[in-house]
Amino acid sequence: MQPQLSTFDNMKRLAAFLLFISIIPTSSAQTATLPTLRTKQNKMVMYMEGERGNFNGINELPADFPYDFGTKAEHTPLTLVSEQDSIVLLLRHGGQTNFDIIRQAKGDTVHCHFSSHPFVKMAVFTDAYKKANQGKTIIDVPEVYELINVIFALTDYGKTDAIEKDTEYYTQVMSHFSPYKNHPAVHTMDSLLRKSVDNYHNIKMDSYAYLFDGSKLAKSPVYDRISWGEVNELTPYIPLVEQFANQSNFRSFFQKHQPYYTGLISDFRKNVDVATMKSWLDKQFPTTRYSAIKMIFSPLVGNNQSANRFDDNGFTEAQCHINYPFFSKATASQSKDLIRGRRMIISFTELNHNYLNPEAEKYDNNVAKAYKNMADWITEGSPSMNYNNPLLCFEEYMNYALVTLLFNDLFDAKTFAILHEENNKRMVTNRGFKRFKDFNQELLQLYRNRKPGQTVADLYPVIIAWAAKQ
Repeated sequence: MQPQLSTFDNMKRLAAFLLFISIIPTSSAQTATLPTLRTKQNKMVMYMEGERGNFNGINELPADFPYDFGTKAEHTPLTLVSEQDSIVLLLRHGGQTNFDIIRQAKGDTVHCHFSSHPFVKMAVFTDAYKKANQGKTIIDVPEVYELINVIFALTDYGKTDAIEKDTEYYTQVMSHFSPYKNHPAVHTMDSLLRKSVDNYHNIKMDSYAYLFDGSKLAKSPVYDRISWGEVNELTPYIPLVEQFANQSNFRSFFQKHQPYYTGLISDFRKNVDVATMKSWLDKQFPTTRYSAIKMIFSPLVGNNQSANRFDDNGFTEAQCHINYPFFSKATASQSKDLIRGRRMIISFTELNHNYLNPEAEKYDNNVAKAYKNMADWITEGSPSMNYNNPLLCFEEYMNYALVTLLFNDLFDAKTFAILHEENNKRMVTNRGFKRFKDFNQELLQLYRNRKPGQTVADLYPVIIAWAAKQ
């Protein structure tokens, strides 16, 4: 998952730009005619606080789209530029600025409502935190994180494959907590999940920024938020979540199941082997380095993964929020390498986003040209439609192509052939990425024939050029 509004990535000054555009005031001073942008594309460029970024996924926005920015100054100009128009909005702490985007590709209009609040760092890494975590791979089932997943399991959304049900643990969860399924916290989360599936990732991830302090929930001294937004999405609902935890005796349940969580963590560390993944990625993406890696999971999470990265005080941290790689007894008789490879995929395809995405962003313009006809790369009505954006689509192609390259280096020819075919089927048949098999094979050949010292990062221009010719 990725946010609609990307992190600002390329430093640009605004002074010359602002000479040509008048500033649009906040809503309290606006006339009846709202400022309007027209676009045929799925993204536009934005400038704020001297930096340049992308406003992605225009065509996937709801008809009404609110967004709250964290800004350093009380009054901050935000410049939006499409291929046809440009405007400057003046954001003010506590105020709201309204404008419209005419989506010519869809023939409709999005009503945007932007506001701002004082900027708060996502994470603060003190010297003590750096010393304690430098070079570590941390695997954890966090307590508040598990609490949120328990609440999710009680909602209607919990009836989907978002929740892993084929375990004795799930049975125990439902036995203990079902009497509280009508609690206001459950109803509130259910309504949020009905409103937008994005709330699932945002609230789940942001729960990692909270800790128990006795019977109270307190903000972590390290994190303000974990997901991709400007505010912690769980914060408004903390009193309800706290009440649910106390009334359901959640902390006692969590403590009772500590041996189970510890066993899962031990198995994960031994058999999923994140250290090997990180070593391979460090070698193939030499300009990207992480001081620490965190793999966060709940045994309740079904087929859902997400990732984010944090940078503060000279310390970088990659976080992967994943489902635990359970495997059935029916597969236990298969070769250890096949089982190992299959169990690695969930973690690797999240961890590698923290490496491949920063590299891909360097080639944003070239990727946009290569993937200008999205219908050639994704399939209508399939999961691939969630990547209906050139950069996101390219990154997902690279995501699973890196699985092929890693397995090429780790396994014997027989094991690799089986895993390779499964990977192609997963992406083409199951997910609808039309050209993945060809893309995958091309990158594999480039990798196998690379010059001494060449890395996967060095192959980006070549594979993008190949895509442009298709």
